[in-house]
Amino acid sequence: MALTHTVIKNAPAKDKDYKLFDGKGLFLLVKKNGAKYWRQKYQHHGKEKLLSLGVYPEISLKEARQQSDDIRRSIQLGQDPSELRKAAARPAEEQQTVETVARRWHELNTPRWTPRYALKILQLLERRVFPTLGATPINRISNADVLVVLRKMEQENIRETTRKVRTYLQQIFTFAIAEGITEHNPATGVIYAMKALPPATHQRSLPISMMPDFLAAIDKDDGHPVVKLGLQLLILTMCRTGEVRFGRWEEIDFENRLWSIPAQRMKMKNDHLIPLSEQAIRILLELKKHAHGCPFIMRTPNSMDKPISENAFLVLIKRIGYKEHTTTHGLRATASTVLNEAGFRAEVIEKQLAHEERNQVRKAYNRADYLEERRDMLQWWADQLMDGNNG
Repeated sequence: MALTHTVIKNAPAKDKDYKLFDGKGLFLLVKKNGAKYWRQKYQHHGKEKLLSLGVYPEISLKEARQQSDDIRRSIQLGQDPSELRKAAARPAEEQQTVETVARRWHELNTPRWTPRYALKILQLLERRVFPTLGATPINRISNADVLVVLRKMEQENIRETTRKVRTYLQQIFTFAIAEGITEHNPATGVIYAMKALPPATHQRSLPISMMPDFLAAIDKDDGHPVVKLGLQLLILTMCRTGEVRFGRWEEIDFENRLWSIPAQRMKMKNDHLIPLSEQAIRILLELKKHAHGCPFIMRTPNSMDKPISENAFLVLIKRIGYKEHTTTHGLRATASTVLNEAGFRAEVIEKQLAHEERNQVRKAYNRADYLEERRDMLQWWADQLMDGNNG
């Protein structure tokens, strides 16, 4: 029976590798780790041979069948598809170096990332990978070659960087396999020849059960009211510290209860619209009383035209005794966890957190996407936080 998209998509990983046959020598090899590879079996001069056609889903069922048809036509003409592929690859092999392929992979994925994240990845490859492997044809790279790069970073004790580079190399070689440039991924499995890496570190998020006492402690603190109100606004809007610190009054639309953070400050392509709950509006009105004409929402007590310091919120968190429990970024994680558990849609939460949209179709929609859903969600969040805490 011929394969279907549904059968392929739902094919589970098993204890051993297995094959799903489509017919005419074409089959899908499902590895025990869940990876799916297209293969074409054929005979030439009585000898059975096998060709790799790429990785699913990068290569669709339709594309795999087209390649299968091309292979059979070559055989009918008396040609060996394997030899044809080798002959075609030889002149271009020197052009398919690790650096050229990695840059193509990076360019392809750049639209899915924020500009800052894309730049960080490229700089990491230029510093850590290209000097050692960049000029080598990618299909000649071995596990040992990859290990040289990673062990050098191990010796520098930059473990998180080592983890990132290994991940990027795995993705680059997977991309190269899909393009038919190489047939194996030498970045896979090298972890077993390396020192054990510690688990990835994450910002400390405050358990929701501690939030009432946390908010009460902010209220009771004798610090400057602008810092206290600013931290409450950060929690209600799920913003980052910098987004709140550099917020300007001209960005606030009190009538429509919207805060529009310019794209340039967000380092995104579009402005970030934040619906403001009733509680957030009340906090902004209180902050207005302390502004005294300052353009910044969070005016530092020591100046009429500067925002509060970068560490003002962290100092407040430390002063009220919660340094070991959370950070400003961890408070965003708390909100995300609670809202996900409450049943709000993940894409709506991600939009509010201003995480870059990876789905390019969704990303093409209006910048106010999910605005009304986010308005309801933030009002619900504010009600959960403030009811019974601040009156």
